[in-house]
Amino acid sequence: MAKILAGIRVFDLTIAAVGPWATKLLGELGADVIKVEAPGGDRLSHMVPPTIRGNSVLYISANHNKRMIELDLKQEADRAIAFKIIAKSDVFVQNMRPGAVERLGLGYDVVAKANPRMIYVAASAYGRNGPMAGEAGIDPTVQSFCGWCGITGPEHGRGELFRHLAHLDLTTATAITRAVLQALIARERTGRGQLIEIEMLTAAMALQTTRLAEYFATGDQPAPLGSAAATTAPHQAFECEDRRYIAVGVERDEQWPGFCHALKLADLISDPRFATNSLRVTHRAELIPILADRFKTKPAAWWMLRLKKERVPNGSFLTFEELRDHPQVLANGYIVEIDTPHWGRLYIDGLPWKFERTPAGPIRAGGKPGEHTVEVLAELGIVDDRGIGLSK
Repeated sequence: MAKILAGIRVFDLTIAAVGPWATKLLGELGADVIKVEAPGGDRLSHMVPPTIRGNSVLYISANHNKRMIELDLKQEADRAIAFKIIAKSDVFVQNMRPGAVERLGLGYDVVAKANPRMIYVAASAYGRNGPMAGEAGIDPTVQSFCGWCGITGPEHGRGELFRHLAHLDLTTATAITRAVLQALIARERTGRGQLIEIEMLTAAMALQTTRLAEYFATGDQPAPLGSAAATTAPHQAFECEDRRYIAVGVERDEQWPGFCHALKLADLISDPRFATNSLRVTHRAELIPILADRFKTKPAAWWMLRLKKERVPNGSFLTFEELRDHPQVLANGYIVEIDTPHWGRLYIDGLPWKFERTPAGPIRAGGKPGEHTVEVLAELGIVDDRGIGLSK
């Protein structure tokens, strides 16, 4: 059964996490992704711990469903081979800082002239315009610049980084994937490709839409609230008797009485300070200590049963060990195992979509730098006349 992107070839000139994760997703949708690396591979990704048998986990996980080739694009003969692949490709993705790919002779104007149907993605941290154009950026620096660190952190404390450093990287990657799919549809109508520019800063701002709305509505800088939501209360994590946490979200006023009954705090229902969500947000500082003390009297599982009975949204905090074997995770394939030729049997993230008629996947391991050079060039009918032999 044909996959959604069957017949689509991607020229993948990406590094680190933003670009590689986007092209990995395209590969999972059925595209033939050809990862083009300089001799020795993507050194930036290889530097990131932890490693499995000498290869970075980042490099392994971001390069599933790809074929790996090596070309030294600073050499004219290697660029000539690259253009032969480009002529037979549909999508070009690169996430170098602005200007770097142009110096390699593979900017959009040049590539579009060689292949007018090419969908060309140029991803960067800050874009091509403005005083920061051309600057490199990584997840933590973009977090700091975009204002994220001003709203993340303990209540009444200092702002801090979100410690999953790939969050903005992978969010930008999914934006790239969506854009490529949209551009492929547009090409069906027009017959022509186009340039797509995507910045990490744009993705970071989009993630903060609700907090930005608060600022523009009030003129006040939103403060860090720990695990609490800014617009509903109580809506946060509470520590329980067994020192486990439970997440609770009273999102509608109709849930408030049930929440109070679950905690056996019925007197709060009629308390005028907490009668509506708006009032509970206003009087958050008075409400939360009352609730925090009550949650500490029983274990998390006990509270979950009580809240579930009252139809109040809640959830436990799982460790990765618990998550890996959870029946819900297993039933839906959120985490799967695959066999790889270089790294043994691995746990990996499952497919993020399920298509009835054009299934994605299955996920297959990528490879080591240059591993598929001979295979790819032979398949595309490209003769390597560099006189140095093909990379293995």
